[in-house]
Amino acid sequence: MAFVFPTGNGIFQQDNAPCYKARIVLEWFEEHTDEFHLKSWPSNSPDLNPMEHIWDVKERQLRAQTPPYPNISTLRDRCLDIWYNLSPVMYQKLVASMPRRVAAVLKAKGDATHY
Repeated sequence: MAFVFPTGNGIFQQDNAPCYKARIVLEWFEEHTDEFHLKSWPSNSPDLNPMEHIWDVKERQLRAQTPPYPNISTLRDRCLDIWYNLSPVMYQKLVASMPRRVAAVLKAKGDATHY
C-alpha cells in the first residue's frame, strides 16, 4: 500500500469477507494503518454492486446449458459469448437503479434489501 499510495491517502475497501478476517490479515491492517484509510463495507453487499447482478445473469445462462460444457475452452467461449451479448439496456437499468439501491440500503440500515 505504501508503494501504491506513498502519501498515505489511499483507501482500501474492506467488505468483511471471511478471507479478510483472518488474524494475519487483521494484524497486517493494524501494522499499516498509517498508509491508507480502511473503509468498512457490508459483507455480501450485492445491493450496492450492480456487477453482482450481471454475474448472476451469466451464471443462470451457463447453468441452463445441458449437457454441461465438455471442457474449459468451451466454457470460456460460452462465458465470452454471454458477456458480449448482454443487453446494453440491462447495464443502463442497473446504473439507473443505483439511487434507489442506496436509498433502500439506508432505509434498511445496512441490512438486506429486495435488490
